[in-house]
Amino acid sequence: MARAQTQFENFHRTILFGYDSSQDLRDRRDTLLADLKKNISPDAPPYTTFTQGSYALDTGIHPLDGNPDMDIGVLFECSPDDYTDPLVLKKYVRDALERHNRTVNIRRPCVTVTYHKDESPVHHIDLAVYCSNAAGQTQIAWCRESTPLVDREWKPSEARELTEKITSQFSGRDRDQFRRCVRALKRWRDEKIGHKNTPSIGLTVAAYNWFVPRYDNIDGKPIDLNALRDLVDAMLARWTGSRLQVHLPVAPYSDLFERMTETQMTDLKSRIEELRDALNEADAQADTHEACKILRKKFGEDFPVPEKSETTKNTSAGVSTSGRSA
Repeated sequence: MARAQTQFENFHRTILFGYDSSQDLRDRRDTLLADLKKNISPDAPPYTTFTQGSYALDTGIHPLDGNPDMDIGVLFECSPDDYTDPLVLKKYVRDALERHNRTVNIRRPCVTVTYHKDESPVHHIDLAVYCSNAAGQTQIAWCRESTPLVDREWKPSEARELTEKITSQFSGRDRDQFRRCVRALKRWRDEKIGHKNTPSIGLTVAAYNWFVPRYDNIDGKPIDLNALRDLVDAMLARWTGSRLQVHLPVAPYSDLFERMTETQMTDLKSRIEELRDALNEADAQADTHEACKILRKKFGEDFPVPEKSETTKNTSAGVSTSGRSA
């Protein structure tokens, strides 16, 4: 059987996009936070900031549209009772960050800062605004400027706790394989799912719930193809009726796929089944060249296909096993 492990690892290095690998994004973040500190209204309460999302989880990928983003939490030292209108705090952040070389917009979940080059967006940074209630639970400011006052709200949102849960779920080689498989799933999503209601965090939490590391029981090497195939099988096995539900493991414990329509959910299941079949077909190949041709159809042109002359030798059909590294 063709494992294509070298190709999976090369694919991962190609699509990987993280905080440590992007000096430009780090510089933008540092400048943005310096501007926030310098320009924020003296009426605003003190705050701290933290990285959240795929960069905190180390599961970011190069987006196909070329517009990478970063998520930052801004936690104000106040309570929802102090600011019953959460838009006040979001405006403090927006007003502090407005400059000629970027656009700043208040969206429902965050304040988005977009950078442009030749009038095209090159990347953006989302700043979520939080405070903590009397029980110490973080609450996110949920509103636009156009949201009627009565509908502006603070909602439970435990971003830091989510990061801690996911990053501590695996360690060592298991965590490395987990991140490779999550990134592969996210690139597959970008290549094959034609709508935005299948969120990356939904795939990441599905992997948090159901990923099992796979290694060859003879040489101990990782087998990403089998780990990913088993994860896809686990997702399909959890389908309830017409829907897959993946709930946040922290407050507000919401279903991350709840915004998907029935048509979109049907399409997602069909696409996942096609991915499972492709992974099984690739696993059955004796030649890595042929296996990678199959995988490229699902993961896109960044998935490498070795020359046939490099792969004509018989491939050892090792047996996979699951296990957690220490």
